Amino acid sequence: MSLINGLFKRLYWPICRVYARYLGDNSADTKLRLLCSLQFWRVYHFWPDFVNPKRFSEKLWSRMLHNRNQLFTEISDKLLVRDYISKKVGGEYLIPLLWSGDNPKEIPFDDLPSKFVIKTNHGCGYNIIVNDNKQLDREKTTLQLRKWLNNNFGQDTFLGIAWGYKNIIPTIIIESFIEQNSKAPVDYKFYCFSGCVEVLTVHFDRFNEHMTKAFDRNFEPYKFRSDFKQYEGECKKPPNFEAMVKFAESLSEEFDFMRVDLYSLENKIYFGELTPYPAGVSSFRGLDLMSLDYALGEKWKMK
Repeated sequence: MSLINGLFKRLYWPICRVYARYLGDNSADTKLRLLCSLQFWRVYHFWPDFVNPKRFSEKLWSRMLHNRNQLFTEISDKLLVRDYISKKVGGEYLIPLLWSGDNPKEIPFDDLPSKFVIKTNHGCGYNIIVNDNKQLDREKTTLQLRKWLNNNFGQDTFLGIAWGYKNIIPTIIIESFIEQNSKAPVDYKFYCFSGCVEVLTVHFDRFNEHMTKAFDRNFEPYKFRSDFKQYEGECKKPPNFEAMVKFAESLSEEFDFMRVDLYSLENKIYFGELTPYPAGVSSFRGLDLMSLDYALGEKWKMK
């Protein structure tokens, strides 16, 4: 780690988090916008306008800084969003829930199948893929879950501005492991603007050698930079692709922008998640993609 990167991570980021915590549920003020602008400039190499944003990247950060839509908390909560989806389109699209609770000591490991997924509801990346229940180190798993449960993802991660996660009550969720050729299923992430799919990224082998490929609304290749390795193999259009698009659009119709994550196994659609802050693949850092940042920014009619 370079000296500059070390200073940012150990000094600058904590300062941002402390000030964001001080503001609580209030929209960002001039000071927080200024603090965050420095990190934005380091990543994107231009100074942002968070008050009158034009690019997609600016609008995404502006949403984190200013939009306090209570629905963001509900849909970001991986447990509560299940109720939202059930009411919206029906529970048959949900991955089966095996158990939920706030005490890892109460997990009924002996009653669980050989394969399953343990996660917490209040952040990103808090997942444990269990391929063999008999081989699972339960003590290590319990310690990891306690660590995650004690972390406020919205306030304690990065700059502390992912407000939608801030007020989620941490809970453990255990779901069935849906698999495709003994691996995690292909993940289809639809970028929806005012209820209309404009682009999607397809993600392969997410928990090992994560690779991705991008397509437009018609499943034609699309130039879309991501932080993951580009998938070079054949990517076939799912037989139920049009149904997936309509499904994603129905879930996103209430929002000016939303990423909808779906799976398709044997022509059956499964809901993954709704993501108001898709930071991982929104980095338009190459000059050749500056026009894309503006183009998707034009699609996003912020309310």
